[in-house]
Amino acid sequence: MTTSKRRTFKLFTTLLKLMRMRSNDIILEYYDVSVYKADFDNLRDDQWFNDNNLTFWYEYLERSEVYTSMEQPEDIILLRPSMVFLLAQSPNPLDLKGVLPPLNRTRFIFLPINNNANVDLAEGGSHWSLLVVDTKKKTGYYYDTLEDINVQEAEIVAKKLTKLLECTKLTLYSMQTPQQTNGSDCGVMVCMLTSQVLQKIVDSESSGDLDMHIAENSISPSRGRQLMSYTILELISKYGRKVGENKDIEISPTGKKGDQSISSGESYETTESTELDESSGESSGESSGDSAVQIPVKIRTTHR
Repeated sequence: MTTSKRRTFKLFTTLLKLMRMRSNDIILEYYDVSVYKADFDNLRDDQWFNDNNLTFWYEYLERSEVYTSMEQPEDIILLRPSMVFLLAQSPNPLDLKGVLPPLNRTRFIFLPINNNANVDLAEGGSHWSLLVVDTKKKTGYYYDTLEDINVQEAEIVAKKLTKLLECTKLTLYSMQTPQQTNGSDCGVMVCMLTSQVLQKIVDSESSGDLDMHIAENSISPSRGRQLMSYTILELISKYGRKVGENKDIEISPTGKKGDQSISSGESYETTESTELDESSGESSGESSGDSAVQIPVKIRTTHR
């Protein structure tokens, strides 16, 4: 059997094992995130994403891209949905300084925005969108796959973020964004938008050129779901059900990457199991089609 066939067979057997598990079973522990069978089921077409789907993808991107590809990995913070919700609901954002990462010492902050306003329902809401803040330029880039439906929620988060960033205003641009064609793809599209924007920032470290615009037809929700499913299956098949620990990847005081690299596999703690039951030159985003506002002034714009 060729290497490719063995790999395919292993992925297939992993999938078969997952199918026998219950929805509340943990299928993968990936650093700080426990992925449940129910989370994996959400990756099927037409299923809604929960907080944990986005949290896993942000953890994965952080480990596989930020820590391994960035010369200055501390320049990017992928803020988890629970932290963004906490920020949105907090009467005084300054009280969160001990909980949130040092946002005022980073360059780019990725914030998945949800329209849940119920503090008693941590995984409520009906729509995800994305806000990316450039702290150096005091600028926010807002991406919404459903005609800016979450713009008010983005404004609230941006306004509270100004206090943590110790600035008086953020200029918020509503970016032209690929639009979803159903009521369930916003979560996966935010994950894929995050991947694309993050890649642009990583590439700009060497090129010095940063364009925050996203091409209209650049995201396929179905392929995004397949990619995330494949990523989970590949991690389980290759490394087992437990991958890594918090201390495995560290950022040195100089901001340079540590010696351990997730791509080499050195930072993975694996368990063998036969059964699962066991800067400069950036584009400002001011081109036609994008709309700007200075927070806290409200914006009421669409992509048209």
